[in-house]
Amino acid sequence: MKTNNLLIIAAVLLFASCGGRGRPAASADGAAPVPDMHTAETSLDYTGTYTGVLPAADCPGIEVRLILGDDGRYTLDEQYIDRDTRFHTAGRYTVRENLLTLDGADGATFYRIEENRLRMLTPERQPVTGELADRYVLTKTKTE
Repeated sequence: MKTNNLLIIAAVLLFASCGGRGRPAASADGAAPVPDMHTAETSLDYTGTYTGVLPAADCPGIEVRLILGDDGRYTLDEQYIDRDTRFHTAGRYTVRENLLTLDGADGATFYRIEENRLRMLTPERQPVTGELADRYVLTKTKTE
């Protein structure tokens, strides 16, 4: 009989010790839990060099090399594949939460910052959709 009671008490203690997981803990003074504020702006190392080939309407693609400096400046080199067309742009960028904004003479370009990747967004700051959506990604190749 003692063994059964001991097993029941052990089982109750085991379940009780697992019960509070999944809920944020309150602070020491009993205040409400602090929300998780991790964003690319505060958590990810987004500076560095990104490369990729973006889709184009009139050629096989655009080779892109984007460098984000620690000082808030960027350089962007674009080479159209199978054409003698090349563009070089430099300017300033900003990061708010997970949104990277490149300020340029023709307006802003937007990217969503992901782990070691940048996903190009539409002018409305939405992900590109459709069958080519996965090709609007630049991959980090080097940390500055």
